[in-house]
Amino acid sequence: MQLPVTGHPLHTRSLTTVVSQRDDGRLRVRGDVNDLRKCGFVPMLSGIQPAGIIHQMFIELSVDPGTRRIESLETGQPFVAVEPSEWTQGECCRDPAPRLKALVGETLDAGFAKKLSAVFGGPRGCSHLLTLFQLMASALPRALDREERILAGSGSARRPGERIFWRSLFLDGYEADDGAIELAVQLHDFHGRPGEDPKRPLDRFALHDEMRVFARVETPGLLLRELRAFERIRERGSLATAEWRCRDAEVEALVGEPIIPGLAGKVFRQFGDSEPTAVLRDALLQLAPGQIQVMAAITDRWFAHAADDAGAEKPEDGPPAGAIGGMVDSCYVWRADGPLGDARARWKQRSPAETPEA
Repeated sequence: MQLPVTGHPLHTRSLTTVVSQRDDGRLRVRGDVNDLRKCGFVPMLSGIQPAGIIHQMFIELSVDPGTRRIESLETGQPFVAVEPSEWTQGECCRDPAPRLKALVGETLDAGFAKKLSAVFGGPRGCSHLLTLFQLMASALPRALDREERILAGSGSARRPGERIFWRSLFLDGYEADDGAIELAVQLHDFHGRPGEDPKRPLDRFALHDEMRVFARVETPGLLLRELRAFERIRERGSLATAEWRCRDAEVEALVGEPIIPGLAGKVFRQFGDSEPTAVLRDALLQLAPGQIQVMAAITDRWFAHAADDAGAEKPEDGPPAGAIGGMVDSCYVWRADGPLGDARARWKQRSPAETPEA
């Protein structure tokens, strides 16, 4: 089952979660987010941000499998969009990450998402680490429930270092010939079972749940003009026979809605916490943050707009980061009262040109 993408590749976002057994009985939970821009460049206050790796960040937890309590939490952000400079008054994207330490001692349960948002949402945190942690936290309770059933049925224990569960989500953005943005999401949840014989790797296979989503976003306006979804669930006995199930009817109500802002709220209202729709919901929730990343790869549209606008700044000046950066209060560095928020406000006041609608 192939998604109907047709355009020029712009950007790939990867979010992964791996759960493995530690030698002290705890679980190691590692989440990574990577953004790879494939074309274009963005003028930043500190210089030019070319195509390449834009974000590379991780969250690593130690979790008690019995209580599901977070016992330790570490983060890393080797690549960030905004490094400290005089223009940011020394601030950068890494500054809010230590706030996540406040979640040590919390339990990964149905109420965790609200606690995460209270600690790290909006201007209090980093939107990319938040997106990653939300995806991790959504998957882990179901994964741990399944792990308990697998261990009870097998009578075996996990070996130190053994991988238990993987979640991988890939979002690819494309620019169609008519200017629309096409988004392709592929989400994989894979659960293994204890296995001893290295010559029989498929004995370690328990379940593979795949979700594929295709979205076509109209520009300007950022309206969802097409939305399709397909799912396939395979177990050991159905690797060759499991079929894809079309789930278009469940997402049809979102067609015609703006992808930014407000899509997440509509997805939650429609799908809630229902187990049968959890994987579909998690895939749909990545459309809006993915679209934001993809838009940064089409800055050529700004130059064309500026060249056609007699009142605009010279197109060779480029759009300052203050004009095309994150949404107000979407994260710590783009908070309304921060240095970059002030820079954007000053630029808009002095320039007659408007940033083009993506």
